Amino acid sequence: MERYSLDTEPFSLQLFNEQIRIKKMIPSRVSLQEGREKYFEALETMGIKNLKQLIAILGNRDKIKLVASECGIPEHYLTLLKREAGSYLAKPFPLADFPGIPLEYTEVLKTREIRNTRDFFESVQNTAQRTLIAKQTGIPESRLREIFALCDLSRITGVGGYYARIIYEAGIRSVYDFAATDVATHNKHYREVLEKRGFPVKKLSEDDLQYCLDYATLLTQLNPNPAHL
Repeated sequence: MERYSLDTEPFSLQLFNEQIRIKKMIPSRVSLQEGREKYFEALETMGIKNLKQLIAILGNRDKIKLVASECGIPEHYLTLLKREAGSYLAKPFPLADFPGIPLEYTEVLKTREIRNTRDFFESVQNTAQRTLIAKQTGIPESRLREIFALCDLSRITGVGGYYARIIYEAGIRSVYDFAATDVATHNKHYREVLEKRGFPVKKLSEDDLQYCLDYATLLTQLNPNPAHL
């Protein structure tokens, strides 16, 4: 089974360092650039090798204080680092957040303990699972494939229900298809679909779209052989 959220174990500390170096940070995290190399070297001396270990060791305020005292990294830096690390973990949301999915579908899926994007992605990944769920719920397999594609796209940080639908209507069906496009082409399709459908959302800038494309690329690099494709 492929997990909904990015696998943080193969996400090396070195890769995380590089992502912070090249990424256009939000204003509140720009200070992560200050002292970055020195602080990451200190984390490596503690035996931290990947994002999974980093998230665990910075799990709460007491742990952050302990790490700060052991390696000399300021607490405020570690707090920001924890938030940045957490931004790589996809946050599930209700299936009803996808426009165009009938309420009757989302309600009947709840009876099968499928309540959000993570539940669906991890439970309805292959043909056998879709066939079973279709029999149990009466939802056509074609619509289950549609919902799965939307859930897959929602794994990209920054992609919510409406944006996933826009990407889907632009002809993109997976994170891997999305990562293969470029920002200029995607921006053109994004604005065409948005204008056609008139969704009540704030238009994303090219920088926002590039952020999503970069994250999708990272997902494909860390999981080049997805089980569901």
